[in-house]
Amino acid sequence: MSQQQVTKRDPLWYFPETLPFVVIEPDSPSEALTTYDPDPDNQRRSRLLLPVSRYLEAVVGIIEKEKEWEILSYVLCHLPLQLANKHMFCGPKSRAMTSRLLNVVCAGVWSKALGAGSARPRDAQGLAYHTLSVLISYWRCFDMQQRHKLVEVFHGGLNEQPWTIKCCLHALSMAAFELQQSTTKFLPRILENLSQIMTNPDMAVHILGYIGIIASLPPLYANFTEGDYKMVIGVALQYLQHYSQHNMSPTISWALSQHVRVLSYYVIYVWFLAVRLPDRPKHIRYITRQLLLANEGNETVDGPTEVCFDWLARYAYATADPRPANSLLADIVMNPTQEHPSELVVKEKTWVVGNAVVTIRALARLGWIEVLSRRPSGFTKFLCRVENAPLVGPGEADLDLASVPAALLMERDPPQTKKLPRPNPVTGYVWKGTAPSQRRKEVVVDPSYFALQLSPYPDFLSPPSVRLLADPSTLPKFFNTIDHIPVIDTHKVGIMYVAPGQTKEVEILRNTHGSPAYTRFLEGLGRLINLRGQLDVYAGGLDPDEDGEYAYAWWDDIGQILYHTATMMPTSPYDPQSNNKKRHIGNDYVRIVWNDSGFPYRFDTLSTQFQFVNIVIEPHSLGAIAAYSNNAHENEYFKVTVQRAPGMTEFAPIGNFKLISAQNLPLLVRQMSLLSDWFAAIFSQTNRDTTRAEVKTNWQMRLEAIRRFRSQIPEPELSELTIEGIMKQEAFRDFSSTF
Repeated sequence: MSQQQVTKRDPLWYFPETLPFVVIEPDSPSEALTTYDPDPDNQRRSRLLLPVSRYLEAVVGIIEKEKEWEILSYVLCHLPLQLANKHMFCGPKSRAMTSRLLNVVCAGVWSKALGAGSARPRDAQGLAYHTLSVLISYWRCFDMQQRHKLVEVFHGGLNEQPWTIKCCLHALSMAAFELQQSTTKFLPRILENLSQIMTNPDMAVHILGYIGIIASLPPLYANFTEGDYKMVIGVALQYLQHYSQHNMSPTISWALSQHVRVLSYYVIYVWFLAVRLPDRPKHIRYITRQLLLANEGNETVDGPTEVCFDWLARYAYATADPRPANSLLADIVMNPTQEHPSELVVKEKTWVVGNAVVTIRALARLGWIEVLSRRPSGFTKFLCRVENAPLVGPGEADLDLASVPAALLMERDPPQTKKLPRPNPVTGYVWKGTAPSQRRKEVVVDPSYFALQLSPYPDFLSPPSVRLLADPSTLPKFFNTIDHIPVIDTHKVGIMYVAPGQTKEVEILRNTHGSPAYTRFLEGLGRLINLRGQLDVYAGGLDPDEDGEYAYAWWDDIGQILYHTATMMPTSPYDPQSNNKKRHIGNDYVRIVWNDSGFPYRFDTLSTQFQFVNIVIEPHSLGAIAAYSNNAHENEYFKVTVQRAPGMTEFAPIGNFKLISAQNLPLLVRQMSLLSDWFAAIFSQTNRDTTRAEVKTNWQMRLEAIRRFRSQIPEPELSELTIEGIMKQEAFRDFSSTF
């Protein structure tokens, strides 16, 4: 029986709730199954109307009792795709049968009775998990006990064969969004299971992807204990130890192993940030030990581990951002061409302190100093004042605070009348301007944070740990180099809207708006930012004068994503091919495609050499067009599919496809775009997984830049160390050579 596709040309493409039936044409060469009757009423006498609930009842009977493998496997293979056509099963009787279907499949899998009399019972039970994955989107048909049962069955599947484990991880990823109460109940046990099956990158990428998704949903771990956090961080640490032992194995995809390595550190970072600030130091000893075990056998730790130690020192005692906000004082000091009062004449010195470069600027008045610490994991700035002021001498006037320049009082974001600069075309950052900050939050700081930012930690093993830079002429070049390396991960992802009937590149790029559902999706995907004069957010190479003043972006303490949205970029009559849009979206490794065309989206629709990953969003039912969806979006579902370039292994936690509600769609796609851009970048840097090149993060590149700069500083004279007795200390007691 073949399924007749409903297209946008059919007058009754939407099947109403009140008419749940299929049409059987016994006289036709091949029977057609559809969700509506395409013929007028006067021709229905030649049709047999079969309620869909009866069809489901027959399917349930086959799953429950069928012993013939050919029949059972045929039903189990095709049922997930049929259930994905949710309009077909929208009637009240169908919903009741769907509930029964869940009970039968769960019972069959749990008791191992499903397919017990067939030739391949284990395969039959494995196929059943795909049906259960789609049934997550029918959760409104189930009571709370059934929802718990659904998650429990997926938890049990983590003890099965590898391809079943993978299917269950993908299903649990969807349950984290759709069945949060049930996921919360079983999450500690699920994480315990995952810590026991962390083996190779093929499985690890799905485990870590799932853990990353959990971390993005705080309600799921609101009641976590110290042991729970330790367990989930330990899963990532376990893979790092596995990587150090097996990274030279020729049987493992190099790009995938590099991706999972990056993902492991990301899991450590995001879960460490999830821990309450007062509790973070409690985890340092455990993480430190596991990181050192991952480097056991080496003379020193590798670059990513060194960066991780530096990162932990940044966030263990504070919630401060990895780079400072601009202030008027910073603008004046950093831009000597700008007019400024004579009181702001600055004297500065720079030290290399372990893996940090610390600059201290002393202002000529009032004892104000500015401390800048450039480290692999970030750039920290302190503005403080020495309060050990001398008493007013005889005949001297008291200080009039009204005469103190506003900059010395740390005034932020002053009025700016000069022309605003464009974003840096290399980094995408704009360091000056009048746009309000997008990243301000309450900062909590422990005194240890200040001490660590000025300490040589974690590089105590490279004496001397503190060295004064005697020749400041080399500083501008170094500062220019390291300040152009972002202190967080930066990602740019394209977004395209495909209108009904569209299939060509040009017509898609020239769209200036999308459907209401598409617009709601964008609003949930990120925050709308003004690119003109932007202070804080990665601009992804966009120029507000050419590419539009606004864009959607998302960020946390670890990274930022800038979305190149085609419908928000100017569509010029002087650019009929939309080359200006394509130069951004065509160069993105990952594209989100909202497909309302009514046709399958071809992977190569946009012709570009950077063709790696497409995340395609479509209506869940054949022929449906989301452009006409109403505002009751919490009841809408969408089908999400990941298209990969040839040779790119599976990495996304959704399998062939997944159904997700409109409410949770932006959250899922955001995580998908982040994971996809990581892997696509690694896939590209390794020449499509043919070159064993080490992939380095921004933090690792900053570490290497600091080390190169440190290696250029002449070593101090140490001949005095050969002197015996108390005079041996002379070189260390003479602090003028170091400070």
